[in-house]
Amino acid sequence: MAGTLALRALPGFQEDMYALPDDRTRKVALDMLVLVRDGKARGVRLDSRVATGDLTDCFKLYFDPDGSQRPRFRLVYRYTPDEVQAVALEAVAVGRRQGLDVYVTAADRLGRGDD
Repeated sequence: MAGTLALRALPGFQEDMYALPDDRTRKVALDMLVLVRDGKARGVRLDSRVATGDLTDCFKLYFDPDGSQRPRFRLVYRYTPDEVQAVALEAVAVGRRQGLDVYVTAADRLGRGDD
């Protein structure tokens, strides 16, 4: 994808950011989004699962401000159509890696949850 993508966040993403444990973790999450936006990083494509819902248009990145071998946080994002630039980067959800909570939250925000 050429050029800089517009960066947007779904409603609720800002609350996810505030729920992260500290400013350092929030900064790393934002830095990851900037790397993706600038084409310097790309996550792994998600799929559709019973436990999480259909996230086939989303990607995940693991991160940790401590650089631990097993990162403790997940970031879910997707590329969306944009009226001006053709494509935009949309932050969907971010949070602790344990469990599937971030994926369930992402599916809910995209209107694909069980509710």
